[in-house]
Amino acid sequence: MKRILLALAATLALLPAAIAQKPLTFNKVEIKGTTDEMVAALAKKGFKYEETNDGVPLVIGKFAGYSDVEVNIIPGADSTVCAIRAEIPPRLSWVKLENDYSSLKSMLTKQYGKPVEQVEEFKDGPFEESSGKLVSLIKGKCTFRTVYSVKEGKITLMLKHQGPICYACILYENAGL
Repeated sequence: MKRILLALAATLALLPAAIAQKPLTFNKVEIKGTTDEMVAALAKKGFKYEETNDGVPLVIGKFAGYSDVEVNIIPGADSTVCAIRAEIPPRLSWVKLENDYSSLKSMLTKQYGKPVEQVEEFKDGPFEESSGKLVSLIKGKCTFRTVYSVKEGKITLMLKHQGPICYACILYENAGL
């Protein structure tokens, strides 16, 4: 009886590890471990380390059919990687930017299913030319965001800008953040 109780206690002690949340993956690499381990894992996939700013490493490589994708490896409070932010190269036209967004949204929907949130709106407009849509994004009067939720975490596709530079971005966040 004592052995059965000890075996049961050992099994219960190991149970949390067995049911621990699996991390999301980025480019078929699990988002886990230290930032150095994640940089090394992405290097095996062809990404090149560029620099680290404020504890956030930047690597550049191919992702989702795009070259020169900038990937930030974001550590959590415990110094393990909790998120990945992939920025598609910038676009100078709304048509190309919207095409990137639509293509990535299609890929993510195929992989993760129907989004739980989708906002694609302009706070000004209508626009006769697509350049007005790009200006609206630059002025912060445009929101394009699609969110997917899975048991491993959350994936957010969005259009962003830094000054006049506009790009599509995907944020992969592990569950429990």
